[in-house]
Amino acid sequence: MRITQAHVRGVYATALQYLDGDQTLAEPRHLHRALDTAIHRRHPDVDRRDKRALRHAALDGLTDWTSAATRADLAEQLRSAARLGLDLADMIGRPYAPVAAGIWFHGAYSARRVRACETWPSRPSCDGRPWLRLWTDNEEAPNPVVLAAEFAA
Repeated sequence: MRITQAHVRGVYATALQYLDGDQTLAEPRHLHRALDTAIHRRHPDVDRRDKRALRHAALDGLTDWTSAATRADLAEQLRSAARLGLDLADMIGRPYAPVAAGIWFHGAYSARRVRACETWPSRPSCDGRPWLRLWTDNEEAPNPVVLAAEFAA
């Protein structure tokens, strides 16, 4: 497996689900446990050597994670690292398909159209990615224009 920034951003976004955002002092074990759980969730079929390489790449990308005073601070650092390169304002006014493809290739989130008749899933997408909600101008059109975007987590 060739480790890319998309893999690392995806691990950050998924690790947020396994890290309590409370005011408890942050310790290295909190970050390591969240990253390990996220890696196992996102890449269950990858061998141990590649999982270890992905863990090291994720830790290398968080250069100032030891400066986090609380788990909430650590969660905020993970959130900003996961969202690096995703500009919600840039998605507005563009067709849904290229926006959704850009979100997928970014690696951290899965795009989902918000429809009035559907309930929002309470769990992440099938591969562990958190959702990014997209409101469109026409629920029935195959490729409508995006009106608003919001991170679900």
